[in-house]
Amino acid sequence: MRAAAASSMIIGMVCLAAACAHAQTLYKNVMPDGRVIYSDQPLKGATQSKALESPPPPSADQKAAAQKRADEEKRKRNELETRLDARRKAAQTAEDRVTRARKALEDAQVALERGREPQPGEMTGNAGGGVRPNEAYMHRQAELERNVENARKDLDDALRARNETR
Repeated sequence: MRAAAASSMIIGMVCLAAACAHAQTLYKNVMPDGRVIYSDQPLKGATQSKALESPPPPSADQKAAAQKRADEEKRKRNELETRLDARRKAAQTAEDRVTRARKALEDAQVALERGREPQPGEMTGNAGGGVRPNEAYMHRQAELERNVENARKDLDDALRARNETR
């Protein structure tokens, strides 16, 4: 019985001490040399001692409003991160497309340069002597030039699309 009374008394004292600590007043003391000292009581020798009022703990409504604001901010931040990720992916996709288009243009230009040399069967003899390119050569050259032109158009489209993502 005594142990129960002692523990009840200890619990009561702890609760009372906690309540007192929560309601404790804080003082701002300005000393003659200009130092500011905060304490739980006015200090002797201070040129100014001012009791600071601590704000009351937030009400349930204030806590709920703060939580709602925090949730809204988190939602907005997540939306922003999602939009930024989408923009980064679109920009990377556009950049990859530009890289592929540049490579395709380079390959088409190299093929055109290599294709300038007539292949067997693409030259026809002239009646007065000498040779000239025939229709097969001209057709192949036109095809190679079309490939270069198409590659340029693809590169222009890729550059335009990339610039639109910026």
